Amino acid sequence: MKSDIELPTIHPKKSIALIAVGLFIYSLYLYYAGYQDAIDTLRSAAISLFALAVVLALLGVLCDALAWRAIALKFNYKVPVKDIFLIYLSCGFMNNLIPSGSFSGETTRVYFLEKLDGGCRIDQSSATVATTRIITAIPFFLGTAIGLAYLDLVTNAPPWALATCYAIALVLLLLNATFFGICFADNWLEIIAFSIIKHAERILHVHIDQNQCSRILGRFHHSMMLLAEHKRTLFISTFWALAGWLCMTTVAVVVFRSMGVIVSFWAVLAVYSVMIFLQMLPIFLPGGVGLVDIVMSTLFTAIGIPVHTAVAATILIRLVQLWMLTAIGGLATAYLVKKINRKNLVTRAEERLAKGF
Repeated sequence: MKSDIELPTIHPKKSIALIAVGLFIYSLYLYYAGYQDAIDTLRSAAISLFALAVVLALLGVLCDALAWRAIALKFNYKVPVKDIFLIYLSCGFMNNLIPSGSFSGETTRVYFLEKLDGGCRIDQSSATVATTRIITAIPFFLGTAIGLAYLDLVTNAPPWALATCYAIALVLLLLNATFFGICFADNWLEIIAFSIIKHAERILHVHIDQNQCSRILGRFHHSMMLLAEHKRTLFISTFWALAGWLCMTTVAVVVFRSMGVIVSFWAVLAVYSVMIFLQMLPIFLPGGVGLVDIVMSTLFTAIGIPVHTAVAATILIRLVQLWMLTAIGGLATAYLVKKINRKNLVTRAEERLAKGF
């Protein structure tokens, strides 16, 4: 059976317009927060430490890619590390431009893995993506728990800030527990999928082959169960996921240090978890631009950091983790699409030559 998965479609005009809306909202916040003090603080940032933050962000993506590769190798996917890294960058690019709870990025991973490997194993490629999503959540929740405990016991964070962080952590826990159940419980995925198919057929007036869907879902569930048995693979993947999470979290610590401000790593954990949650939400603003920035600055201020420093640090952190990685991810996407098209041309040429003989 051929895989008919497609690369998510980007609507540039819509994305640009929404980004402009987010930036306008954030500019209003900067005006009232005192943008001149924030600019002065930005000017004082040490370039060398900021460059280290950039390196850490890229290392974070690489480690996450290696966590995924460890899983993909169990299904004999022969995609080079370089391409796995580029696929992960492309995943971030799609997630930031197409707000969809990160599923546009996961679809992108499945698409490129299928195309570059030259196979048609959508059930197995989807299983590698789903497993990695679960594994990368492990250090995230561990860090969130430590960060919240630190804020609650050590700092003088106001009750509203603690309540916000706890609420977001609880919502994330429930969402990931549901996702885990969908992947491993016997009938959860089938019940949800067939319910969606039923409504899609009724609303769109189309017919979907439920038997074919059932076979794909069955193979996906079987693939997930097979991966669960490979403890060593899961351990290796978790190690890389932990390393990636540490790199990404340390970006904020290094950014503050570049401005001469020492912030507890444990406090950053709690704020970072909120940022990731908001960035994953399928809100209308690409990458949560504007909204995430305001919430981050507010939470940093709530834990005792001066407003102008919190704003300046947020700008630099988002410059690295949103704007820079999105731009590089766009280049990675263009490269991978070009590579696949070139590969398809070569394949068709070889088929014509074979028919000629």
